[in-house]
Amino acid sequence: MTTTPLIEDPDNRYNVGHRLLTPESRGGAAGAIQAYTLAASETFRMPEPVQSSPPLMPADYARQTLPPTTLCVRVIVAADGQVERAEPLLEHASCTAGREADHASLLQASIAAATQWRFRPAAICHFAPGSTPIAQGDCTGAARVEEVPVTLLYAFTFEVVKGQARVRSQSGLR
Repeated sequence: MTTTPLIEDPDNRYNVGHRLLTPESRGGAAGAIQAYTLAASETFRMPEPVQSSPPLMPADYARQTLPPTTLCVRVIVAADGQVERAEPLLEHASCTAGREADHASLLQASIAAATQWRFRPAAICHFAPGSTPIAQGDCTGAARVEEVPVTLLYAFTFEVVKGQARVRSQSGLR
């Protein structure tokens, strides 16, 4: 899980940062993310962001203060690393603020930013029989690298501080 610092707005009005979330177990509920099943001679390489600009605060956002507010987005990444779509993620325990009408413009800004992202594709790295990966996620020496689609869950934390901007780091949720 990567740690991403909150990005500071040039006019010092707000902070916004994002982090990758771990899926919550829903007991096979509809829409649940299905994990890839790997053999001992395979490893999974996570997608790596190539371009992942943070959301922009809506130009017409009028609030002068906003405590740290987390909104979440499900990002569906194609096998080639392009974002197919991004959609609200409301069912994760960290993402309840997205249900509030007051935060609709921030949720839309998060979705708009995520749809522009690009990734080095996720992959399943297949190794020859008897070979094993050097390290988890390392495709070095793989007989075949199969790029695969993935679904990623991101949390965006917005904060508006009247006249005072702060840069904070946040780690991923488990």
